[in-house]
Amino acid sequence: MNYKGWANILVNHEYLGGKCGDFRFLPDNASNEIMKREGFLMNETSEGFYLIAQESAFAEDISLVFWGTPTRQDLWSATLFDGIPKESIPFAKANGDSLQWVSIEKVEIPKEMQLPTPMFGIEISRSSEDYDTKITLSLKTKKMKWRYNIMGISEFSEPEVAGIKSYKDSAIFNVSTDNSGHTVFTSEQEIPLCFGAPPHFQLREKNSTKAIIKCLPNMDARSIATTILEGGKPEIIAETFVNT
Repeated sequence: MNYKGWANILVNHEYLGGKCGDFRFLPDNASNEIMKREGFLMNETSEGFYLIAQESAFAEDISLVFWGTPTRQDLWSATLFDGIPKESIPFAKANGDSLQWVSIEKVEIPKEMQLPTPMFGIEISRSSEDYDTKITLSLKTKKMKWRYNIMGISEFSEPEVAGIKSYKDSAIFNVSTDNSGHTVFTSEQEIPLCFGAPPHFQLREKNSTKAIIKCLPNMDARSIATTILEGGKPEIIAETFVNT
């Protein structure tokens, strides 16, 4: 039997800084039946999965639906899908090499795929005229305000946090003191969560190269918290405590 590549699905994640092999993809029952009938084989890779099929499968138009669930817990809270309603799930429609994200209600997910609820779905449609179908799913990272609670230093003149990833010079942080006497730095901007070794951003005096703290920790998925900011309402932020 002769097999050919039917589709190659690649996953990139901003949170991990590139390719991501941390999703498990499963076809729904209807797609599974088509794959059995047409002799499809599915192989997972370090950055997604690819499908090969017998030559007969290339003579007709076929659509297959897969559901992706992350194998690592932090991706649930670190991944951003813009404009997806609360009771819906992102759904990618791939036709040839084109890709469009839409949303579907969670109740529309096939029953066999509802436990655990997947993070997103993808429909891969290929006509008999398509060839070398390659699909890249580019996932974004959630952005939120960052908050550093500095313990052990209480007097600053004009401090700033400099060198944060994604910011050319410095991100603007407001400085205050909380009820425990900690000096609190809260960013005015929303900044993407990070993963891995921290970039070399520092707490230092404004217009000075002297660092007060040489390397501040990243805000990753483990840093997500709820706090009360100036508006008086609970707000989701990324927060960490730094001993000096």
